[in-house]
Amino acid sequence: MKVSLIVPTYKDTIALRLILEALELQTYKNFEVIVAEDDNSSETKNLIASLHPSYSIKHYSHDDMGNRKPTAVNASIAMSEGDYIIMIDGDTIPYSTFIDAHVRLSESKKALCGRRVNLGDNVSSDLRTGIKNIGDIEHHFIASLKYLKADNSRHLEQGIYLKPNSMLQKIVSKLDKNIHMLASNFSCYKSDLVAVNGIDEALPFAPNRDDTDLEWRLKAIGVEMKSCKFAANLLHLNHPRNDRAEEGAKNLEIIYEKQKSNEFRCQHGIIKT
Repeated sequence: MKVSLIVPTYKDTIALRLILEALELQTYKNFEVIVAEDDNSSETKNLIASLHPSYSIKHYSHDDMGNRKPTAVNASIAMSEGDYIIMIDGDTIPYSTFIDAHVRLSESKKALCGRRVNLGDNVSSDLRTGIKNIGDIEHHFIASLKYLKADNSRHLEQGIYLKPNSMLQKIVSKLDKNIHMLASNFSCYKSDLVAVNGIDEALPFAPNRDDTDLEWRLKAIGVEMKSCKFAANLLHLNHPRNDRAEEGAKNLEIIYEKQKSNEFRCQHGIIKT
């Protein structure tokens, strides 16, 4: 199955390089990468031009006119050639088994929902500067726990790899009662994303709560949420965050109104109507 992996990015070429290098190590090989840039920077163009990956890589960009990540993602979905879409964030580094896990767990009318290890400042810096690499942590995760804990890294359980569809992974997934879409680690068939017209660009404070919105709209067309936790592993680089709770609450009000009218196909998505 051909997979299209979408990587949104904005003014962080160091993180993007780490992601693209990690994707070179993927055990699953039939995929393309689409860099969805919410900017039009020479730095990103130069980085992509300097790499010669074994996988196909495409680049979407537009002028920096405020937060337009949903537009970049929708354009990347339209550009994609894969039957199956995986989405991560531009600061999340995948394990070598990441794409393989999504493919092995994929099912018709299912969307896979994963999580990530949230790294602390020092570990993030070590990765950015090359003191550590993703393989050091992935292949020696238990040995790395002391190092990760000392830096106040969070959700460390999400760094434990369980083979997809193994008995243990199935048991853990069945016990999971909190399966919700997270923009930094989810996947589904492209046909389902097209059916709901992708990400809703009309949400005024997107990408805040855009994953919540996409989840209910996919459910409205019969797509169920399925866990890929512990199988599809990511490391999230730490960075400063703004408090966007108020913006998220306003977007939720709009989402609830759309739910009342069952407006599951957005008007300002992949196709503008």
